[in-house]
Amino acid sequence: MNSKAKHGYSLIELIATVAMAGILAAIAVPSWNRLIPSYQLDSSARQIHSELYTIKMRAAAENVGFQLVYSDGAASYSIKRESAVLMTKPLPASVVVTNAGAISFSPRGTASANRIRLRSSDGMCKQIVVSATGRVRICKPSDCNDDC
Repeated sequence: MNSKAKHGYSLIELIATVAMAGILAAIAVPSWNRLIPSYQLDSSARQIHSELYTIKMRAAAENVGFQLVYSDGAASYSIKRESAVLMTKPLPASVVVTNAGAISFSPRGTASANRIRLRSSDGMCKQIVVSATGRVRICKPSDCNDDC
């Protein structure tokens, strides 16, 4: 056995490996690009859902009314405490609100029933629905103009 055996990879092996990795990346990138708007829409819906639960609990804990206010075509929403804006939070760049309105929570935990419609850049939609009892849920309508 040769005690001076060479270890490592040849230049041809390295070029072949890099070429295969490039081909696999070229195949995978379009698939990832289709998933990003869907992921951003889901993330936005969960963000607003969580925000609504938070302001519902704060309304009860602080014994004052809270509101989540949103505008048609906006990429952000505002949180108000007794009609004073506390903060404005952005949504991802590819997600917009497709209706205008506000959701109010009273100190007793009840709410002004309403829904927030979100649309991603690829045309997918989600809604965050708030009932008069303060229940908050996320749903996916069959059509963006329909209720779910």
